[in-house]
Amino acid sequence: MLSRIGNSLFWMGRYIERAEHIARYTKVQYVSSLDAPLAQSKDFVLESILSMAGVYYKYFGLYPQLNEEDVINFVTLEETNPFSILSYISGIRENARGTRDCISLELWEAINQCYHRVNSYSAARLQSEGVFRIAKLVEESTSVIKGYIDNTLIRNEVWMLISLGIHLERAIQVSLILLTKIRDIDKIDKEKLGGPVENYQWTTMLKSAESFDMFKRYYAANPNRRNTLEFLIFNPAFPKSISFNLNYIHKSIRDIAFHEKKEAGSINFMAGKMANSFKYMTIEDTEGGLTEFLNKTLKDLYDLANVLEEKYLNF
Repeated sequence: MLSRIGNSLFWMGRYIERAEHIARYTKVQYVSSLDAPLAQSKDFVLESILSMAGVYYKYFGLYPQLNEEDVINFVTLEETNPFSILSYISGIRENARGTRDCISLELWEAINQCYHRVNSYSAARLQSEGVFRIAKLVEESTSVIKGYIDNTLIRNEVWMLISLGIHLERAIQVSLILLTKIRDIDKIDKEKLGGPVENYQWTTMLKSAESFDMFKRYYAANPNRRNTLEFLIFNPAFPKSISFNLNYIHKSIRDIAFHEKKEAGSINFMAGKMANSFKYMTIEDTEGGLTEFLNKTLKDLYDLANVLEEKYLNF
């Protein structure tokens, strides 16, 4: 396979997962500003959305202050923002176009339909209908796309590279959600910590990662700091946990014929070291340094992606 094709397949997977997570996070956080009696202030929510999407400073470089309409449009439909949902959907389509001979007709049509549906949105329509509808459209469309990836592609390197991109990006996005919500909780009045206001933040964290229902079934308890973090970081059987995705990444890298020596510095070594370190850790091991732990996890994931691209997917 040409490196150019491999790179496009890998980034197609990453953009799919990125668009989905940012759409869901924006929807969940925005709705949380409307709920009663624990509704959060609008500025609190808008800052959280910008931070998770990685555009906090970029936004304030263009706009003098927080404004609901500006923030939502900037994160969702702004064409000049390379980190907007529309830009990611465009990236999915462009990478699919470049690999048209490798993917199924059904997958291409699903991607093309998603692109045209999102691209048809105007700022006026977004303001009229609200963020919930466009976020739901993106969530449903990316779910259909991932369904066609799993159900119409031969299990060869094409499927494996797309899946590798999806699961690597999922681990990154869940890490970003965790870091963003932990920062949000740090902003809460200390007198309210440990009560319903803090627990509400753990609930929105789970909903942002599409994990709330399975969490409730698994623990049969209300979310709190310990069980929420344990579920999203270390649960090896839950597809949205960091641990699950690290195991999947390691398996994918082993299965793809990268033709490298299994030594320190190789992508197989890096992925295996990360995945196995999570197997022998508990949530107690992160106490006192959770933010540092998540930042290191995020850095290791970015380093792994960079090594993969530089060694095998550059063209």
